[in-house]
Amino acid sequence: MITIPLEPDSDQPMYIQIYEYIKNEILTGRLSCPERLPSARSLAAYLQVSRSTVDTAYEQLVAEGYVDAKEKRGYFVNSITHTQKFTVSGHTEMVPDKTKKETVPVLYDFNPDAIDTAHFPYSVWKSIGKNQLDNPINFLAGDSLGIPELRQSICDYLHGSRGVNCTPENMIVGAGLDYLLQLLCVLFQRKAVIALEDPGYRSARQILTSNGYQILDIPLKGKAFDVDMLRQSNADVCYVTPSHQFPLGSVMSIARRQKLLSWAHEKENRYIIEDDHDSEFRYKGKPIPALQSLDKGYKVIYIGTFSKAISPAIRMGYMVLPPALMARYRTLCATYACPVPRISQAILNDFIQGGYFEKHLNRMRKQYKGKHDYMLEQIRLHFPSGLIELSGDNAGLYIIIRYLGPLSAEEIEKRAEKNGIRLRPLHGYYANLPADYLPSYLLGFADLSMEQIADGITCLAEKVFLPHDSYLS
Repeated sequence: MITIPLEPDSDQPMYIQIYEYIKNEILTGRLSCPERLPSARSLAAYLQVSRSTVDTAYEQLVAEGYVDAKEKRGYFVNSITHTQKFTVSGHTEMVPDKTKKETVPVLYDFNPDAIDTAHFPYSVWKSIGKNQLDNPINFLAGDSLGIPELRQSICDYLHGSRGVNCTPENMIVGAGLDYLLQLLCVLFQRKAVIALEDPGYRSARQILTSNGYQILDIPLKGKAFDVDMLRQSNADVCYVTPSHQFPLGSVMSIARRQKLLSWAHEKENRYIIEDDHDSEFRYKGKPIPALQSLDKGYKVIYIGTFSKAISPAIRMGYMVLPPALMARYRTLCATYACPVPRISQAILNDFIQGGYFEKHLNRMRKQYKGKHDYMLEQIRLHFPSGLIELSGDNAGLYIIIRYLGPLSAEEIEKRAEKNGIRLRPLHGYYANLPADYLPSYLLGFADLSMEQIADGITCLAEKVFLPHDSYLS
């Protein structure tokens, strides 16, 4: 007979206590195959519980495969001794690693991908959302390219702000840049060799590589895409960020844009992917027109998202395809459903049509310019001349500092971590680090308050870059 230490006052039901005990006996090998368990009647009498309690415990053991019920013969332990190899080891529980250092809390996170969420018009978005929830049509599937009204609104916005030539018929709404790149991978059918900027957007590289594409990393020349090197390669497609190179922040000149378009027009199946990731935020001079606006031969694939302009959480982007690729999309991807919920599309459409999107952009452009200028002011105030170089300013949501002092990158990052500062090294965006590379960092400012910017830059200067005798002497 099995003696089971039942606890009548426990919150755990009796049948669970019986089940757990027998299961543990089987797992530890104290009950092994083909041992026969006591009958439900005899075990109930022995434990002084109801027959139904034991029946329920046995039924659970049978259901999970620990026990086999044989008609008119009883219950027998199954052969599961192989599980002991995984459950019995030198350590039966997780032991804390006492040698591991405690993580210092992050006080200042200079995240270049962050946005300011404090100034978003939540009440407007909520009101629009409430109205759209009352519309039954939003609970239907909708157009696979995205609802026509939203595509028209995006077309109007892009033509007015970026000079993009598009119609709702050659636009696709999708769940962010990653999804849109996956669609392009389907359209190119692994026949293309794709050239990428180096440094550049690493996530795009990972998506293309994981889909089986051959990648060519083209080093930048004068902080812009090297079209001459592209010509010498066997690339069919190039991926560029011409209006605000990511991550260096430079702008591709009109001459180089024309050379790039000329390269694309030389062969039938050559294309340019233009990633216009944060074109909304320029703080000096006129807005830079999109490369696509110069394209008269339908060679540019234009991609943008609302991640920076509104929020990455809405997971919404758009892609303008040349006619030949749009025809291929309708052939290869005709059954693909739009991954963005129809109600989210309807809310965004009303947000744009009501003028709220433009107001929000104007407000955020002013907010970001204030933070951008203040960070530059604090850097120049706290860093001595000759210690760093600044670049990537006057646009986007981050500034790049290039360190010219004697500290190594490892020393800088160790000191930053020790003082609760999270940095994003520029070297993480390179496929091939250049020989003249010096420690450089992307300092994001979007989600920091003015006080956090001032305190963070002060801490960065005094605790990370400045305290070393070799420089101060």
